[in-house]
Amino acid sequence: MDLRFTQFEVLTTTGSFFVCLFFVCVFLEASAIEQQLGATAAEAVSRENLFWASVTPSGQEIVLTGAAPDYASRKRAGEIAASVPGVVSVDNRIAIIGEAGTCQKELDSFLAKETVTFKRGRADIAESSYPLLNMLASIARNCRTRLEIASHTDAEGDATINMKLSQRRADAVRKHLVQIGVAPEQLVARGYGETQPVADNATEEGRRANRRVEFRVIGEAS
Repeated sequence: MDLRFTQFEVLTTTGSFFVCLFFVCVFLEASAIEQQLGATAAEAVSRENLFWASVTPSGQEIVLTGAAPDYASRKRAGEIAASVPGVVSVDNRIAIIGEAGTCQKELDSFLAKETVTFKRGRADIAESSYPLLNMLASIARNCRTRLEIASHTDAEGDATINMKLSQRRADAVRKHLVQIGVAPEQLVARGYGETQPVADNATEEGRRANRRVEFRVIGEAS
């Protein structure tokens, strides 16, 4: 049996060996980095006494699972994991105990300070409301509960026209939120016209209060 090898065969075999060795080293190094990121992120989370959060590294992404007592705690766990050097992204899958009530409170808090406004007599959203809608979209994406977008008008004008206008406005808000990343199945748009006033329509102040958009938690997202 002739066991002699040509120079080309020797070089090819040697080259293949070093290529394989290179990829093995890269794999081992990547695995070590992944484990280090996971350990560092887990340590950072545990220091905050967030014992209910589980940390799993996936490359340079950190996957968080577990059950948080409230939305703020879930958010905090995600922020801590994201702050670890070397972490590129965080997939926050932590479930929230009592999530619906927490989300409703946060939505109400922002809407108490600002209101979604439209061009007069139309369903076009005023550009000044975009920052508010961006914040509401962020809350919706993190809460993951189903939300009703409830649009209301004052009692001026025809009631049937007001009902249709409120529905178009609710639809416009829903469309905008979907465009900026909220899941369509998470949002329900409903117009109530002038049927649910919260103030006296006899005064301008009361009519202004009645012209509003509310966000209502209506259950878990499907």
